[in-house]
Amino acid sequence: MAVEGVLLTDDDYRAKLENATGVLLFFKKLCPNCKALEKMLEKFLAVDPGIPYLRIDVEESPAAMKDLGVERVPTLLVLKGGRIAAKKMGLMNVREMTEFYRSA
Repeated sequence: MAVEGVLLTDDDYRAKLENATGVLLFFKKLCPNCKALEKMLEKFLAVDPGIPYLRIDVEESPAAMKDLGVERVPTLLVLKGGRIAAKKMGLMNVREMTEFYRSA
């Protein structure tokens, strides 16, 4: 079962992140590391499906990437109450992702 997440764009990300809590993935459609991280996110979110999952395609929304200080993909942000609680670039396994989320 694929977990889609809510796709944000340059036009709406500010409003949707204002009070957001959850995880935000910055990705590119053809990036193999992004696809691998999305597979890990599916497993992570299956354990706790109540965690909101947001996504931004950096090729379609480059302003959001720049505005939020993301330098490369994949990058995962943990959001708590509209602020960035943690940021991590690169791949993680499910255990690392769980620890990253909980420690944020």
